[in-house]
Amino acid sequence: MTTSFTHTEAGLLVHPLIHQPTTPNRKGAGGSWLGGEDKAPLKAIHKNAYRLFHAHAHSLLPSPPPFALSITANIIRSLTDHGRHSRDSPGPWYLPVPPCKRNLHTDQIKTLGPYERYYAVCHTLNLYNNVGLTAHYTLPPPLLTKPRIFSALKALINLHPPLGVTILGEDTCEPRFARLKTIDLEEIAQTILLPGEDTTAELDTVLSEQHSRGFELGRIPAWRCLIFRDYEDEVGDIAVGGVGGGNRGVWISFIYHHALADGVSGLALHKSLLAALSRPHKNPTFAGRYVVHPQQKPYPSSLESLIPLPLSLPRIVSEVWSKVYFPLPPPPTLYTGSPTPACPTPTTTKTIYKSLHFSARTLKALLSVSRRENTTITSLLTAIIAIAIFQAIPGKFDKLISSTPINLRRYAPTERIQEVAVGAYVASTQSEYSRSPPTSSNLFAIAREHTAQIHDRLDAGTADLDVGMLRWISDLFAFLKGKFGKQREDSFAVSNVGAWDGEVGVDRIMFSQSGGVVGTAMEWCVVGVRGGGLVLGCTGCEGAVDAHVLERILKGVKRGVEGVE
Repeated sequence: MTTSFTHTEAGLLVHPLIHQPTTPNRKGAGGSWLGGEDKAPLKAIHKNAYRLFHAHAHSLLPSPPPFALSITANIIRSLTDHGRHSRDSPGPWYLPVPPCKRNLHTDQIKTLGPYERYYAVCHTLNLYNNVGLTAHYTLPPPLLTKPRIFSALKALINLHPPLGVTILGEDTCEPRFARLKTIDLEEIAQTILLPGEDTTAELDTVLSEQHSRGFELGRIPAWRCLIFRDYEDEVGDIAVGGVGGGNRGVWISFIYHHALADGVSGLALHKSLLAALSRPHKNPTFAGRYVVHPQQKPYPSSLESLIPLPLSLPRIVSEVWSKVYFPLPPPPTLYTGSPTPACPTPTTTKTIYKSLHFSARTLKALLSVSRRENTTITSLLTAIIAIAIFQAIPGKFDKLISSTPINLRRYAPTERIQEVAVGAYVASTQSEYSRSPPTSSNLFAIAREHTAQIHDRLDAGTADLDVGMLRWISDLFAFLKGKFGKQREDSFAVSNVGAWDGEVGVDRIMFSQSGGVVGTAMEWCVVGVRGGGLVLGCTGCEGAVDAHVLERILKGVKRGVEGVE
């Protein structure tokens, strides 16, 4: 799910009684960032901007929102009058809440950061449940038995601290990560038998169901593992007294809470799992029940405490002015699917996931064309999807907006790269498209323009990113509920987690996630295998896009990908 923070409901910005800290001084193309050492210019801006907002709000808005003036004053005052807070501090944007009840099965670790808390609230409200990475393992059958897989899962839990935690107080404004004292693998790992005829359709059905269901937090971790075995293999093994493992390979899926990890993390989890399965073992490391006692290892830093997310004064003023005082309605010609549900129900929060599988030859052609046209495979796929949507929707719609997630690990300190292997470190950027004839020249022009926009965003560093605005939201519950019954902000998103780098033992990967109940109309999930094929998954909520329109889009995307030359 891509985050977009452009709505204007109460709760968008920090409560006027809560002081917002400044951040360490950083300079960039946009000017002085919050917390600069030279505060004289900012003091002048403080006085003039406050007068400007005060005068115009009263003259242009007969009844301005009661929180608007105090929000404006608080934001500008915070730029000049208050000292710094440590980046490791949770920050004053949290409202005071009673401490969580003691859970005898856990050891509390730390409070969630703003980005992690955003997805915790989404999970609580059943607006977005989880992320999934599913891989097809082709190791010899003796390495894919239940004891071997469970032994490997134990190694993963002790290697990656996020797998050993749950979330306490998720329905409060100060949820906390807590390390579980014990994890029963029988409770979080499930074996599913697949029919041999149509594995892809069956996987799509199971993943849709998994992404429609959250986690029972507090007693078990915020992830689960699915082990897909071929029905005929399993029955044959039982008949001859075998140990299982499957001659046709095994699909293994990690389904996890987005506050724990992002899509790229799923590749790291499978890389660790493959290494653990391939490692020689004399005997499984369990005696009786499959119970793990997670090791007490440091938990990865949150996005905000690891990577500076400075906001320029123009960005803040723009947010207040255009999103609080004078929000513009979306243009009627912008297609964003159906409005968000006014009152979410199990039907409207149900995820529909469908995957398109492409051969190694097709992926090789996409990469070749991308290099020739000075673009990237992400941008080329984005252009193909945009054209397919335009061809599938009514002609009255001539605009689309896409969102592209950006992996922020590139900005992490070099000495802490290993720490961020599994965690949530993502921002996103938006792009707009206008309807044009679906020709090859237009396709490549759209792709090159998208590539240029992504490069500009990366060159700007971490300044003025959408996730940087999260610390101004005082009430995420009100913020998200304020999106109910409204037009969606984005038409689609394209999230590319990259490629499996070719280690022997895994030959196919699928990337999937929950549909965003109040998010983009459809999210496209991209993952490939170096030297192998590409899987393009489309996820969304029931009814977000008309079923017939979605079917035409899927066919158009398949035709577009296979027709690139």
